[in-house]
Amino acid sequence: MPTYLENLTAARNTLAAALATNAGRPNYNIDGESIDFGELMDRLKKLDDAIATAQGPVEVETQGLV
Repeated sequence: MPTYLENLTAARNTLAAALATNAGRPNYNIDGESIDFGELMDRLKKLDDAIATAQGPVEVETQGLV
């Protein structure tokens, strides 16, 4: 059974492929649902955010001079 992260990644890849297939058209029809380009980009951003959250926190250690 796929994990939550794998499901999110698959959904993002499907949406990205649909965008690539219909490149240059302002409106899209995915599985019989009509969606405009801005809405697709919003969905893509939400999926990216959900994937980043599902991957967990990232700790970055830096060193510098003050």
